[in-house]
Amino acid sequence: MNFITKKLLKIEDQARKFFEQFPFLQAILAGIGVIVFWRGIWEGLDQTGVSPLASIILGVLILGAVGVFVQTFIGNTIIIKEVKHEEKAGQKAIEKLEVKENTESISLTEISQKLDCIMKKMESENK
Repeated sequence: MNFITKKLLKIEDQARKFFEQFPFLQAILAGIGVIVFWRGIWEGLDQTGVSPLASIILGVLILGAVGVFVQTFIGNTIIIKEVKHEEKAGQKAIEKLEVKENTESISLTEISQKLDCIMKKMESENK
């Protein structure tokens, strides 16, 4: 089994390198492969007489056992919500920094004016 796995992984690696040059061809062949694969599954289940309800239950069990069910159907929604939440938090942080920056620049301007006033008073007292 280990020999077969190594051979398949080597073939896959070579194919990936080849298709880096032809991504459109890879997309077409991958689409055909997926359709042919699912057609085979579909026809096979039809020939064995598996009911639609049994297909749903079997599909959920397989996807759950492999750990893909939650990831595929629920995980994407969670990820999208998390990204939107992070975007809002980032925007709020930027707004706070902008307000703080404006406040600090006003404060520095005020300090500068007060220092100028103090310097003028000191100069006038020294004369």
